[in-house]
Amino acid sequence: MGDSSDLKAAAAEALRVSDEDCARVDALDRSAAASRRAQDEAESAGGHAASFFEAFALRGIRVDTIRRGHILCSYTVPARLLAGGHLAPGAVVALVDEVGAAAAVADGHHLKVSVDMSVSFVDLAAAAPGDRLRIAARALGHKGYYSGTHVLVANAATGQVVAEGRHSLFGKLKKTPPPTTAIKSNL
Repeated sequence: MGDSSDLKAAAAEALRVSDEDCARVDALDRSAAASRRAQDEAESAGGHAASFFEAFALRGIRVDTIRRGHILCSYTVPARLLAGGHLAPGAVVALVDEVGAAAAVADGHHLKVSVDMSVSFVDLAAAAPGDRLRIAARALGHKGYYSGTHVLVANAATGQVVAEGRHSLFGKLKKTPPPTTAIKSNL
């Protein structure tokens, strides 16, 4: 019987949530509520509001230069997106996805959806908290409704490559204006 209670105590200890983890979840709840309010305000004004994920992962990104088929952004690595003391791989993938899609649109093509991404994590340690990153994306080309982009994420101060990605997109999605209500008269 003693073994059973020892196992129960060990399981309870393993499943215990620390005060620090509780505080992290509480901060996410507050951030999600603020994000929902901002989204509601943007939608009521007829614009596009970022999803919780977009707001969480991409908050702070800055577009430095945009020209046909090219986009250059800067981004300071936030503490909220760390894994192992550096920028989390998932956050890097989100940057490749969003900035790569922006490069395809910057080339004068319609909005598209991602169909494939390949990301090489060259040196994630080069993206420590507070480091400024340079994210350069360019459209590689378009064939029908298919587009390809290349994204390079590097530390702006050292030039060290953090990650490199290739991003494939497909579709001919047109951005539609917000609906308007029209009154039709039968007179």
